[in-house]
Amino acid sequence: MSSGRRIWKLQDYVAHSGRAICARLGEKSGQVLATGGEDKKVNIWKVGKPNAMMSLQGHTSPVECLVFDKQEEVLVVGCAGGSMQVWNLEYRKMAGTLAGHRTACSAVEFHPYGEFFASGSVDTNLKIWDLRRKSCIQTYKGHTGPINSIRFSPHGRWVATGGQDNQVKIWDLTAGKLMRDLDEHTAAITSIAFHPKEYLLATGSADRTMKMWSLETFQSVGSTDLGATPVQAVKFWVEEQAVIAASQDALRVYPTDNLGTVTDACEVDWRGLQDTRLIANEEKLLALSTEGTQLGIWVAELARKDATGPGQFSRISAAAGARGRSGQPAAAAAASAAAAQTPTAPTPVSRRPTVKPLSDGEDDWEDVPHQQPVPVQAPAPAPGPAGVGVGCGNVGNVGGIGIGIGMEPSTSSSSTAKPPQLQPPPHLQQQPPSLQRANTGQSVASDSQELGAPPMRSVSSAGGKSPASG
Repeated sequence: MSSGRRIWKLQDYVAHSGRAICARLGEKSGQVLATGGEDKKVNIWKVGKPNAMMSLQGHTSPVECLVFDKQEEVLVVGCAGGSMQVWNLEYRKMAGTLAGHRTACSAVEFHPYGEFFASGSVDTNLKIWDLRRKSCIQTYKGHTGPINSIRFSPHGRWVATGGQDNQVKIWDLTAGKLMRDLDEHTAAITSIAFHPKEYLLATGSADRTMKMWSLETFQSVGSTDLGATPVQAVKFWVEEQAVIAASQDALRVYPTDNLGTVTDACEVDWRGLQDTRLIANEEKLLALSTEGTQLGIWVAELARKDATGPGQFSRISAAAGARGRSGQPAAAAAASAAAAQTPTAPTPVSRRPTVKPLSDGEDDWEDVPHQQPVPVQAPAPAPGPAGVGVGCGNVGNVGGIGIGIGMEPSTSSSSTAKPPQLQPPPHLQQQPPSLQRANTGQSVASDSQELGAPPMRSVSSAGGKSPASG
């Protein structure tokens, strides 16, 4: 295991007058971060600057968790008293307070589309909130311990939660119910990550392992060896077909299809790891940690696959990282292109199809059974820009979220042209019974009618509002 200058502390300063409890990086820039503390304050910082850009006050209890929206314009804060505050960062004003949990709010996460977010609590409940209505639209019960981590799937139809009860649960937002229990960990779940391009879920635990799950079979497809300390964070490194596991004493990189092999590792000495963000074009990992009143910002230098040989890794120096990756030799590039056209045997972990434009409320990250990669012909006319609309509805305790994707035709095609649909091959058209309800092709409205609720609204791209547009 290597160490030295491969990981260093970029900044270390006092973040709060009391204990710093949580810290989170913004997704859009990766340069803005928020911290929450026992002093009931939220401070907003910029990476590399010693002083806070703003301080948000008015919370009635210590700040336990927080999350930026995708545009870094809204911040949701969860507090020890169970309430959540929504802040408009542009105007530095509290937009509202949401009271829904009986005890401390322990995790919050924004939905990938629309103005929705999820909250988890020590009261063991998961709640889905609509910021436009300023109300809870769904409540999920099932955990027997506090919820530690929440993540939405890339297509936005599922949400995964990990708790102190050692359970990972996957919930179906359109059906409004529990879909799967993943229960092979033997200690509290600390981190969850969906792969953005493959049917994979990574989970980290205090049992000192990271596990990989297939989201087609919902079975474990790999586990790391037992480490010396709990796994604090997991992160997919898509460009290298790898997954990163960060613990208290080490940062390790594994191939996504073989968690038994460590391809890169370096020693660390951070404590209280809170969040991580990949800087893919520089092969670096930015990490936040809290200890006492202090906030630490760390930079880890990763290693990439060496172009000179399969499976070989080489160090990336700071200078090389700043320049980005070097290209492959022409011969190697030609060999790679030829290999890509040569059929290969399917691997145990199935891959998500290449992203193609879709319409009629479908998404390329579909709930399909295990299948071999199927070539899809690209459409002749290129579609125009896509728009995403999200609608919700509820009556009593029954609710659902509908997600529709609309495609604007290209100027080179007729106004009635539609991009083709990605379909599984004929022998895989029949869905397994466990996924029938979510994948019958019915609208959310018909599903809600089965549950006794009125039809849900499905907002088109023309009528939908993005978080950026307010």
